[in-house]
Amino acid sequence: MESTGAIRISFITIPAHKFIYIQNRESNGYWDFWEKQRRIPGQDQATVTGLLDTIEGKLDDDGGQIMAYISDPEGRMCAWGFRRTECWGVRLPADSPGDVPPPLLMRNVPEGEYIVFEHGPFNIATDNQSVEEAIEKAMAAFDYTRTDYRLDTAPGRIMYFIHYPVRYWKYIRPVRKN
Repeated sequence: MESTGAIRISFITIPAHKFIYIQNRESNGYWDFWEKQRRIPGQDQATVTGLLDTIEGKLDDDGGQIMAYISDPEGRMCAWGFRRTECWGVRLPADSPGDVPPPLLMRNVPEGEYIVFEHGPFNIATDNQSVEEAIEKAMAAFDYTRTDYRLDTAPGRIMYFIHYPVRYWKYIRPVRKN
């Protein structure tokens, strides 16, 4: 575990789980994601979040819905230097039933190692931009050579983004041992 200012950095193992989601290969960030999804029948924000709200047993305690990025050669090149597909969904235990209502997709995510960049509670109205800048700076500056890990952008690996201002702002990025 390490700290850079208000950003806490740690390595964790996330057990195998399921990710239920919708995806967009062309969007760039939360607002653009939902703007593009609005144009797809049945995939607007109200419809999708309503469907996801009905799913029981979510792993995340912030209402359960999170943004995710899947490393995907078919996706959009991102500022982080790899192609990704943006997603909105929920994480469920690995033993959850496998049926999901359309237009949702489901992916089995194997156990894996991750690095977490986390900022604690903040005021969304006054501090959102500065917290985002601090996390982006910490992720860009992190020196993986001081660890036994490197960022894992292999196709199919998932990065989670949890924005829950009353508790935290978190990026959970996949890593692998050197």
